[in-house]
Amino acid sequence: MNLQTQRMLGQQSTAEFNGLHVDALQIGQINEMRQGPEIRRKNNCIVNTGGKLTREEVERRRKEHRAKFEVAEDVWTSIVLPRPDNPLVLLDRKREELKSLAKELDDVVARIAAIEQMESLDQVTGTKRPRE
Repeated sequence: MNLQTQRMLGQQSTAEFNGLHVDALQIGQINEMRQGPEIRRKNNCIVNTGGKLTREEVERRRKEHRAKFEVAEDVWTSIVLPRPDNPLVLLDRKREELKSLAKELDDVVARIAAIEQMESLDQVTGTKRPRE
């Protein structure tokens, strides 16, 4: 989850965004355009080349980001995330699908065996049948 967030933001450090409701893709587009000799990237993400940020610096950046990028509360509170299926129900579905695929495979193997048996009988009797 953290790696995906870093990719969306376009930077490795996410501390300055903790607790904010922002559009990560918007910030990612801005970071994508940032160029210069002081900008170092790793896997297309900006990485910190200086020392560790102080708590005060992180808070200062967080305030800047809140003013620039924070999404309105009515927008982020209206977002409804889908609830994941119950893992046990999903597992049962996968087991049923596996049983169905195994039955289908058995049917195909049986049909191949029947065709091979007919071909071997044809070789013994010397008759030729058209292929299906």
